[in-house]
Amino acid sequence: MNVSPGRLATASALALLCFSPAIPGGRQFPAASEILGRAEEVRSPDLDYAVDIKLLVRDPTTFWKERSASYTMVAHGKDHSFVLMREPKLFYPGTLLIMDNAYWLLHPRADRPLQLSSQQVLGGDISNGDLARGNLLKNYEARLDGEDKVEQDPCWVVELKRANAIASYPRIRYWITKRRPRPRKFEYYGETERLLKTVFYEDYRKGPLGTRSMLIVARTPARADETTTMTFTNLRRIDVSGLTFDLAGLTAFRDAARTGLETGGAQAQPEDLVTRLRGAPVP
Repeated sequence: MNVSPGRLATASALALLCFSPAIPGGRQFPAASEILGRAEEVRSPDLDYAVDIKLLVRDPTTFWKERSASYTMVAHGKDHSFVLMREPKLFYPGTLLIMDNAYWLLHPRADRPLQLSSQQVLGGDISNGDLARGNLLKNYEARLDGEDKVEQDPCWVVELKRANAIASYPRIRYWITKRRPRPRKFEYYGETERLLKTVFYEDYRKGPLGTRSMLIVARTPARADETTTMTFTNLRRIDVSGLTFDLAGLTAFRDAARTGLETGGAQAQPEDLVTRLRGAPVP
């Protein structure tokens, strides 16, 4: 049977999309894009949801030894989020907007939001938002880089290279468990190829959004004694139809939280803020 060069090229291209090169013994690796896509549906699903976050930074070399903060994140799909600051109470109801990988911070009584630079995002606690919400499927190109273990978990290792200017890191190495593709470990690299941060995803539990990691542990080589943990609780779906995830919506969200604090004296849940912004009375 004669096969035209065009058909042969098409067939070859499809094969490359589905499989990486074979290894000795005839076994073939799945495509990096497939592994990445399945893991990202666990790490950052394309859903609307809310979750409470406790941030704890421990560093015995500093005067304060440890510090903590708490937030509530409202996620809209993969690219938009509000992060409401709760503790320390002085920061409530300051709100962070993550919009297509741009970060805007609105302080509790500021007139206008402040756009954060890439240095501010990567150098402070805000970087933890990128760990939880960065869109790796859209902003990076994936290549399978072999197999490894994290503790006793067999993993694929996926190399991610920055695909566009909005990606926060030029390079990421991503360990994804084999049996059920889930995030297990990340290494984030800077512009000079220096390792900036190593992150572990732990404590997987089944909940309203499926099985998700409820604990992220981050370590920074430049500060070997420092450990940052993010603990997630009260993960739930939420109807965000009363919110707009843009600068006007950021101000409206913060103002609704501030009004609730000034009139009721208590911090509001995002569900109450959605109700208030729809114009309905809050129970």
